[in-house]
Amino acid sequence: MRYLELRKPSVLCLQETKLRDEAFPFEVFKALGYHVLHAGGPGRNGVAIFTKYPLEDPVRGFPEEEDPQAVERLLCARIRELYVISVYIPNGSPVGSDYFLYKLEFIYRLREFLERHFTPETPLALCGDFNVAPEPIDVYDPELLEGHICFHERERAAIKVLAEWGLYDALRLKHPESPGIFSWWDYQFGAFRANRGMRLDHIWVTEPLAEKLTDCFIDRDPRGWKKPSDHAPVVAVFDLPD
Repeated sequence: MRYLELRKPSVLCLQETKLRDEAFPFEVFKALGYHVLHAGGPGRNGVAIFTKYPLEDPVRGFPEEEDPQAVERLLCARIRELYVISVYIPNGSPVGSDYFLYKLEFIYRLREFLERHFTPETPLALCGDFNVAPEPIDVYDPELLEGHICFHERERAAIKVLAEWGLYDALRLKHPESPGIFSWWDYQFGAFRANRGMRLDHIWVTEPLAEKLTDCFIDRDPRGWKKPSDHAPVVAVFDLPD
């Protein structure tokens, strides 16, 4: 509520809500003027989309497959002519485990989902916690973190395949070579104060939206609030009609 009242985003995507649908406080956010979709369940996942505009054609999970995790991790809706996807890609820890293999599979299935339902010419924003830092510039110490979860070569290869469908990393469109831009910091060891972080959260867009992008940045302020998330919001600004 504090973030919505302070920043007033037109669209907000949440991940890791950790709630069943019946426990989600829809009315609280509707009172602030937002239409809300939530996809939760018994696990500690959950994704949501908030918007000032009506949400249409909702899709939850991978429609062609039965996957109880995916229905808590993937939510898509149309907002006017724009499609927005809120995704919470699995963490996958530890490396080499079944969880890790599921993470890779999830990323490849996300690519297949895009291929089946959209084209790169569709105005689309893929937003969420990818749990992957795509490049060495996206972590505070690439030599130290190489091979660890969220910065393993197989994860980076999978996320590259996803991008090759026709997605542009909004932050890197505006800050192509800037180091030290992170969205996640460990709670321990003063990581946030020392900026020892990783860029795990992303807004990736198709070309029609990339052409309208005017800014993209990490909103670090909420990470310094009392009892914060260990992630900070990614913000993208577009020159679009009201």
